[in-house]
Amino acid sequence: MAALIMDRRQFLKAGAATAITGGLAGKATAATGNHDHDISRYAPLSPEPEFIVGPDNKLANNPDQRFAFTKCFGCYNVCGVRIRIDNKTGKILRVCGNPYALSTQSGSPIAMEVSPQDAMQKLIGEKGNEHRATLCGRGNAVPDAITDPRRVTQCLKRVGKRGENRWQSISYEQLVKEVVEGGNLFGEGHVEGLAQIHDDKTVANPEYPDFGPKKNQLLMTGCSEDPARWGFYTRFSEASWGTPNIGNKDSYCGHQQVAGCALGVEDGANSGALPTTDFEHCEFAIFIGTNPGLSGISLNSASKRLADARTQNPNFRYVVVDPILRSLTTSSMPDNCEWVPIRSGGDTALMHAMMQHIINNERYNKAYLASCSQEGAYKAGEINYTNAPYLVVTDKKHPLYRKFLTAEACGKGDADTQMVIDAASQQLTTSDSTKPCNIKFSGTIKTEDGQSVKVETAFSLLAKRVNEYSMAEYANECQIPVDKIKELANEFSSHGRRVSIETNTGCNASDGGQFGFAMIMLATLVGAHNAKGGMLHTGSMGFENTSPLYDMMAFEHAHVSGFNVERSGDYRQSNEYKEKVSKGVNPFPSDHPWNETFVQDNAGELLVAHANGNPFQFKAWIAWANNPLYACSGLKDQVEESIKDPKQLGLIIASDPYINETNIYADYFVPDLAQYEQWGASRQWGSELMGDVVSFPIITPRTPLNAEGNRVCMEQFLIDVAKHLNLRGFGENAFKDAKGNAKAIHTPEDYYIPVLANLAHSDEVLPTPTKDDIKFTSVDRIFPLLTERLNAEEIGPTMFLFTRGGRYYPVDNRYEGEFFNEMMRWDAQFQVYNEGLAHITNFHSGEYLDGLPVCDKQRFWDGTAIRELWNEKDYPFYFSTFKPQLRSPYSVTLKGITALGESNFIQMNKSDAKQYGLTSGDKARLTSPKGTFIEGIVQADNTVSKGCIAVPLGYGHTAFGASDITIDGNTLPGLSERKGGMAVNAFNAVDPTRQGASLYRDVTFGSTARHGIPVAIEKC
Repeated sequence: MAALIMDRRQFLKAGAATAITGGLAGKATAATGNHDHDISRYAPLSPEPEFIVGPDNKLANNPDQRFAFTKCFGCYNVCGVRIRIDNKTGKILRVCGNPYALSTQSGSPIAMEVSPQDAMQKLIGEKGNEHRATLCGRGNAVPDAITDPRRVTQCLKRVGKRGENRWQSISYEQLVKEVVEGGNLFGEGHVEGLAQIHDDKTVANPEYPDFGPKKNQLLMTGCSEDPARWGFYTRFSEASWGTPNIGNKDSYCGHQQVAGCALGVEDGANSGALPTTDFEHCEFAIFIGTNPGLSGISLNSASKRLADARTQNPNFRYVVVDPILRSLTTSSMPDNCEWVPIRSGGDTALMHAMMQHIINNERYNKAYLASCSQEGAYKAGEINYTNAPYLVVTDKKHPLYRKFLTAEACGKGDADTQMVIDAASQQLTTSDSTKPCNIKFSGTIKTEDGQSVKVETAFSLLAKRVNEYSMAEYANECQIPVDKIKELANEFSSHGRRVSIETNTGCNASDGGQFGFAMIMLATLVGAHNAKGGMLHTGSMGFENTSPLYDMMAFEHAHVSGFNVERSGDYRQSNEYKEKVSKGVNPFPSDHPWNETFVQDNAGELLVAHANGNPFQFKAWIAWANNPLYACSGLKDQVEESIKDPKQLGLIIASDPYINETNIYADYFVPDLAQYEQWGASRQWGSELMGDVVSFPIITPRTPLNAEGNRVCMEQFLIDVAKHLNLRGFGENAFKDAKGNAKAIHTPEDYYIPVLANLAHSDEVLPTPTKDDIKFTSVDRIFPLLTERLNAEEIGPTMFLFTRGGRYYPVDNRYEGEFFNEMMRWDAQFQVYNEGLAHITNFHSGEYLDGLPVCDKQRFWDGTAIRELWNEKDYPFYFSTFKPQLRSPYSVTLKGITALGESNFIQMNKSDAKQYGLTSGDKARLTSPKGTFIEGIVQADNTVSKGCIAVPLGYGHTAFGASDITIDGNTLPGLSERKGGMAVNAFNAVDPTRQGASLYRDVTFGSTARHGIPVAIEKC
């Protein structure tokens, strides 16, 4: 036995290299001294090695396998991966991280000029510690989804009633013909086909003409997290068909925090920003509503960087502020990390309390806040500046009330220049000054013409705002003791710029947008933006979508007219507003919520409008790659009946690899491609550097071929529908090359190959790869497709893109002094007072929104506090949901993930549980104020904040194979492991102050809210 025992370090040095690259005589071997040993003894389930080392010490592919770079879509981080496949069976043998991509290589990504063979060499033995590219458990489990036994791989037409999950297989050509032409398709009466619905002349509803023509009665919902495919999808919906009614999941996931953070970064309310932490030099970080790497922002990179910071950065300390302890935050290094429990929905109160302490004790960065111009910032050694010194008009009679005082109004310049008070002279001056300003001024100034105007600096207004409540009141609202709040504020303001605060989807109460604004403001007070050891705002950015070779949108676009039915737009331009005014009726409140801050594209709100029949019901719905009835909080019982009834919604077409809780109601099912079968390009959520991962079909798709020999998928379906309807942007003359020559789109490749060629030629043109690179990375498989669609000189750089799995911006040095370099910074004027937001209307009250962060009670759309309707006696707990580390709504198809646990739990503090006679293992019923309930097993311990109940997402499925599926009379029984646990979103509350079907919304952005909702519990 002794001869078979190998020192681990020796194995890493000598054996691991040949375990990866050893001989291929049917068994993997490792050379140890003068002896060869059969590695299969130690790893009997491991596949053969993917490479061998040739005589020239270079890697060569295993002839029985192929290897390629592609993207992972196991979640919405979209990491870069490498994949190897058995050539004989097409089976995916292994997936790993792409060492070129920062999303999976958080330490030292390999430069693109390094060949793939050399890159793989850098992963061998101890050298691999520096360049190791990892992939999380979900990414490793994703291959299960490709071969899932319940995956849809044929065209289907429903049999029986919607939702019964009974289907018959039909040809692709029959499917396209029937959905385009319509008819008595199910023996239920005439169904209007897409050809009839695409009517640009007839008003959809004469009572609401401002919502556009009949063609707007096509609803399209899809996945915006897959940017290249989403771009194709919206090409059809907006540019070719011309409907404004397209929805995705962002606004019922976490969009209000992304948009809320942007309020502190850019003027106005129509942008997005979500900061990340510079772990390498940070000294104190707050993670609120998230755990690093456990909810978005690549588990692969964030977790590794956090681990490195904990072990290699002796100055680093962090706290996790959350209703539930999601990971073992305090299990090791307790002096460096801490869990701070908070009441669900109390996040905004904590931010205001910390700002109050920092401002009142003058712990803010005075020099940073005193600059009023970019030149002044540079002079003070700063990179960016804020509008903290700008004077806001507080005189209600002045035409600039709630706006910044301008140089024009003071006779000192134009309307685009603001006014400040010089710190040294205390005189009024313009905002192009390079001198420090007075940030605390509050009083009356006189203009050149002698007019007196009451003004106050943005900072002074903020100081008043955060002092509207006492520290004790804030503490009561967030359920964090005053001393702990002061401790957090003191530490956050004790490390200069080397502090960070980060969030992600965990603060989705009805004031989630205001929380995001306040969170960014907290960082602004200490100048942490764009700073070394501080906060980065430009992560997850892809290359700019340019057209150096092909102008993909060079065709006559369809005219899009009318508001979308979720009412994103200016209510004052609506017929409802104008008619009320003409009748002398107060136009406020509007009949239904409007939103002027951001076009949400909220699939849930679009379906709510349909259920209410206001402004109209949809005639057709194309549902691709999303699942709102499962994932949108509170939605299902509000809209389900209007979807199930063909008289209310005539035609539903789904395109997806799987039958989910939403598309189970489809009339027709177009099987779609799974990952590794797709063309695509995407930003990487979690990558600090600008870059895109790309993919090409590395495995043969499992969807059928149509009569023309093209692979059936979402794209092919939309192409063929467009051609049947003579829509522009598809078929002949679909786009143009740089010389103005017309190009056609008849297949997905006709679209994606030019798009990816543009990416390869954007900025600096990529080089041409070697023949060895092309063969080594399996790009030779698509060479014929490229030669058919690209000019000869365009092929090489495009292939180079695929041989590296994407395009990644090289950065030799992340920093310029104490700030991020120019490429990584978000150069902006950070907003203390957001003037654009201050002139957007709340369409219930008719009042303007506030230009400062607001701390208020959780409220419904009409302004009623939720506790006024749902009191603490009847509903004593505050509800919270969270994303588990690996489980997601879509991972139910992954055996490697469901094997970790088939059920979720009702998680609560054990002292709360004791009051209700509950202990861990008991069954309990959780009831929401709308009368719905869920039942599950209690997990009672000290990892949940008192007064809160938390239930993880991703369980309680009724589709994805959890229920019986009948196709052509053959029934596939439901899989028990997919049914376990509770579906949380369907149970959650909605807004009773709205008319008809409703969702509970963020007060600023209209996004769906799901946290801080009162609930009751009882023992079953």
